[in-house]
Amino acid sequence: MPSSRTTLLTKALVGKLKTTDDLRYHLSWTYGGFIEDIPRHLGINEALDASVDALVSTHSSLGSHARGFTSSESLAKYSYALSAMRLYLDDPKKARTVETLCAVMVLLICQSFIGGGDGLYSGHGEGAAQILKARQYYDPHDEFESKLVLSLRGPVLFEALWNPKISFTPKEWKRIVENGLDGATYEGQMMRCLAYAPDFLKRGRDALQNKSDLELLRGEVTQQYLELKGILSEAHERFNGYLKSPESGSGSSKSVTIRTMMHCWYQRSYGLGLAICLMFNCMMKALYPNDFDLEVESVDYCRQVLELTEQAALYRPLAAAWVSICLIAAWCARSDEEIRGPVEVALADYLSDFPSASRGLGETWRRELEHTARRFSLLEI
Repeated sequence: MPSSRTTLLTKALVGKLKTTDDLRYHLSWTYGGFIEDIPRHLGINEALDASVDALVSTHSSLGSHARGFTSSESLAKYSYALSAMRLYLDDPKKARTVETLCAVMVLLICQSFIGGGDGLYSGHGEGAAQILKARQYYDPHDEFESKLVLSLRGPVLFEALWNPKISFTPKEWKRIVENGLDGATYEGQMMRCLAYAPDFLKRGRDALQNKSDLELLRGEVTQQYLELKGILSEAHERFNGYLKSPESGSGSSKSVTIRTMMHCWYQRSYGLGLAICLMFNCMMKALYPNDFDLEVESVDYCRQVLELTEQAALYRPLAAAWVSICLIAAWCARSDEEIRGPVEVALADYLSDFPSASRGLGETWRRELEHTARRFSLLEI
């Protein structure tokens, strides 16, 4: 029987990772395979141990009958994990270890479970970005580290699109997003295209204000947008093809079968593709303000997002957490009430799965959404 603190913690985490778990609460499927490898790294880094302890506790609070409920025990463990993390970040050597980077990712997950902010910004997202920037490397031959960076790059890159405090050079973004574990997948291809966006946003604002280098930028953004549309079309075909196949059938989301996981995977890939295309569509409309086809495309993408929002409800809360990114992109892409109204309702509903936005879209959320919409449209901020 496990008796030490480490073995008890390992047993508790392994209990959360059973493959028979409900997909709606499945940690490793939602956040990445690196979680499966965490048990082997426990007992050597207090920040990671404390973060995992908080994760196990906060995960147990999900789906509570009292919406928005977080136990005092979970809050206490999360607070302790934050304290342990601060101590490790104060030590340059400890701060750069893969276990500390993992602890930041785990705290990022915990924060979404218990709240900690009414808005788009995440302090842990900024913290992860700072560690990635400080390390200046990752070992592609270390499977755990590769899985971790693979899982971490998405949250950091998406947050960088609306949080100006996260800043990398194009070369640094390229190093972060390129990963041998998913190089040929649709999601990997889309992330490589998205890695150009932070630089495009900055250069786009400067080009429109100064009327310089506009043609060069238009060509670069158009090239990535066309590539993204091609990837999205393939992802759409794959998703629709699976829905029509005999294997798709109908089944409960509660049992983690290959059929259920494949359906959810295709759905998520297509949904994230729509979100990224919408973000680039905003930039394209700013660079080509008289192109009516771009307006038609944005309306079509938004309507598809709303359709997926309804379909993905089967997998709420965790396996459908990606929907919020799609809805944020749709909100930023359209200002007409016909689309923005339903998007707001759906976004508030999905966010209510977690305590951070259980009261709907508050003033901070609206302010940050407006700020993000202006960023995507290359307007002065």
